Amino acid sequence: MTLPGAVNKKYLLWLAAGLIVALFSMQETVAQITSTSADHLELLTYPTGNPAEDPLFVFYQLNKGSKPGSLTANYPGAGIFNFEWSRYNPAISGFDPAFSSETGTTSSSVSNLDEGGYRVRIWNGTDTDTTMMSWVMLDHFRDSVAQTNEGTLPEYLYTCDYIALAGYVFSDTLVYYDPLSHEMITRPLGFSFKWTSDNADLDIPNDTVVLRPNISYNPPYRDTEYYLSATDDFGMTDVDTLFYESIQTKAQFSVEYLDKITGEYSADLTGDWSAEKGSLDAMLTVRFINESLNGATFNWVYLDTVGGILESETTYDLETLTEYTYEAANKYYYPYMVSISEESCSDTFSLVEAIHVVPSQLAIPNVFSPNGDGTNDYFIFKHQSLESCRVTIVDRTGKVVYKRKIDDIYSWDGWDGNMHNSNRRAPEGQYYFVVEAMGYDGVEYSDPSIIEQWKLNRGNSGTGGSTGGTSPDEPPEGESNTLYTGWLYLYRHKGGF
Repeated sequence: MTLPGAVNKKYLLWLAAGLIVALFSMQETVAQITSTSADHLELLTYPTGNPAEDPLFVFYQLNKGSKPGSLTANYPGAGIFNFEWSRYNPAISGFDPAFSSETGTTSSSVSNLDEGGYRVRIWNGTDTDTTMMSWVMLDHFRDSVAQTNEGTLPEYLYTCDYIALAGYVFSDTLVYYDPLSHEMITRPLGFSFKWTSDNADLDIPNDTVVLRPNISYNPPYRDTEYYLSATDDFGMTDVDTLFYESIQTKAQFSVEYLDKITGEYSADLTGDWSAEKGSLDAMLTVRFINESLNGATFNWVYLDTVGGILESETTYDLETLTEYTYEAANKYYYPYMVSISEESCSDTFSLVEAIHVVPSQLAIPNVFSPNGDGTNDYFIFKHQSLESCRVTIVDRTGKVVYKRKIDDIYSWDGWDGNMHNSNRRAPEGQYYFVVEAMGYDGVEYSDPSIIEQWKLNRGNSGTGGSTGGTSPDEPPEGESNTLYTGWLYLYRHKGGF
């Protein structure tokens, strides 16, 4: 027994299926032309009142190669059809006889097509008979850069001062015809372009504006490959390249300073006054590290003064490390280097900041403790840019306990508290020091009344005396510099200070 609900359900399903079939049969069926190998598609219109819009299939002819057109026609819906292809002939203002025919098939394809208009007729002998029109364009757009047969930039386009790029773009023109009026329609294709290179540091001027001559007055100092990329209105892009073997050079160097404390070179030395590390004081030995690019000859000028003193050197190898020692203190030096390429192009480089050999300085302590605890075991003073130095130390009776003429102050370890460099230790107590020094900047560190000052202080039980160490700026006319004599206290007991 069939339930009424089930009958109603079957009836509704049958009714819905009938409606779908009816709606499908009422839809307009439209044939179409396609191409799976076309690179660009757009609709063409006709300017003479023809309302038709026909597809244009564009095939890019890349790398100067050949890519013929190909089209496929089909008719939606079930069934088999007949296809007949013909080509528009402007000489007869019509279509040539069919060049391809197929019967009893669902679709039809034609290939190896040249440029032009193509019409396809589709019919089945009963209720279908339609024609469609389409156009094929073989886009021969390309660009080119002036170059030699070896692919390099011609010599007439560059010098030591500039480089010129010459680009050319050969844009194609679309030509088609109105099938009704047979009027020829031409459409020159526009394009855009851009100059680029494989050199990340290179800035090409007017890279999207000037095609030729594109002149740069900052030629690259590295070998560079240039690219000209151009694209037309249909999206076809062509790229041409050329290689530029640079004749330019870029001069560049860095410096390191000899640390008089460690005996090693360092780029981190400053003018800081420290007993633990070297400083930029005279005599300052500087090592120059050549970092130039594409150079063959390097002319160094270390010292160039108004008085005509010229210290220079020529090297021919990047690996050669040159050195120069600056003797005068409290001066600024501006060394420079000229790099010359094999093609005689040149470039000059000098340091952004001058080499400053710091002025002489001297600071003398008034206490030390030669007790072997590793702290202040030697009487030594802070100094910079001292050319020579003489140290004399006497006890309270006027007896000399230590005397030393120091030619290289960096080799002097200081007074260890022993009498006359012997193993006899000087007793704890007060001593009088006299320091006489001369700076590499011509500043004299001495007291012209040494004996008088000692006599005035002789027998004085106080612990005063000069600590010295102020910077030797120019003193007022007629006055001496800071006194470099004074009392020195020698501690022997542990933890004395």
